Amino acid sequence: MSLFIMKKSLRCYFLIIIIFLSCEKKKEQYFNKIVVDFNTTQEINTSSFIEHFKIIKLSTSNKTLIFRISKVQYKNGKVFILDMPGNCIYIFNNSGELEQKLSKQGAGPGEYIQLTDFYVENENLFILDYTQQAIIEYDKDFNFINKIRIQNFGSSFIHQNNSYWVYNEPSGKVPDYQFTALDKKGDKISDVLSRNSANHQFNWTGVNVFCINGEEKYLSPRYTDTIYRITNNNIQPEFYIDFKKRRLPGKENINNYDISDPDFSYLIKHNFYISKKYMIFDYIKDMKRYYCIYDRENNMNVSGSVNNDLIKSFRFFPRWGNDNYLIEELTPDILINDFSQSPQFKRFIDITKEDDNPLIIIYKLKEESA
Repeated sequence: MSLFIMKKSLRCYFLIIIIFLSCEKKKEQYFNKIVVDFNTTQEINTSSFIEHFKIIKLSTSNKTLIFRISKVQYKNGKVFILDMPGNCIYIFNNSGELEQKLSKQGAGPGEYIQLTDFYVENENLFILDYTQQAIIEYDKDFNFINKIRIQNFGSSFIHQNNSYWVYNEPSGKVPDYQFTALDKKGDKISDVLSRNSANHQFNWTGVNVFCINGEEKYLSPRYTDTIYRITNNNIQPEFYIDFKKRRLPGKENINNYDISDPDFSYLIKHNFYISKKYMIFDYIKDMKRYYCIYDRENNMNVSGSVNNDLIKSFRFFPRWGNDNYLIEELTPDILINDFSQSPQFKRFIDITKEDDNPLIIIYKLKEESA
């Protein structure tokens, strides 16, 4: 009898092991590890991952004078631009002509006080009002649809199905979560990624925490090595970036460092962009900007400096991105003083003044292997 029980127990044990390994295998299939070998960096041509580009000169007038571009999104053939100092959103077409301008400052219905972020989905526009701590939704004609209050000090957000995901600035509370999911009424669904002393980072501008690839939405805390996919009001790790020996130790607080200091020896992810085919992120090494281009189809990556062979004598420095697009801003003063010899920009030199609105360069990423 005891032998029978022992055999039965062993069968149960092995069954549990098989189930466990099966679950682990599923996790591994969902999780992509990207190893960055900083000793074997190379020069990467933009033509190897960019299909084509377009240069859009934004029109300039008293009604369209942009103080500073804070965010750009390219959707439905239109350029959406957040001007935080101007407290408005401009919408330009592919020719650079202004089509619409959202400017509804105030505390009344459908109005906002301080714009800090926006998001475009289908034809609707969602904005984040930092002062009121509210998300407001408009239709394509800027007619008011909905408004919800958010519960923490959110500085950026994204809309996913019937929920909003908000990035929370550090509150000093315990626990202090970095992201909160809210339903359409503003009620909390969940909090994720609790802060600790090692990742209690304040808002260093210019680094994104959300990324859009069609129906796929991603988030990643600033300067961390993991990128998560938003799934059914929860998150799942999708990409892990391994900088090997140059990785910032997990218990270290990045606020104790000046990442622009030449002696800063660790490698950290800055902005990240995800398309159907690629996951791209940039990092600084020895005071120079490098990129890692990860091919999602072939599970291969290459790291190094980027040579813009599509736009001769020009840099490659995208600051925003969504879906299959990377977006870069070129201010008139930099165009005139630094890149006047680039063949693709010569036609803009004679018609550009230093106080004009910037040019927008939109790169379309390749979708299939050559």
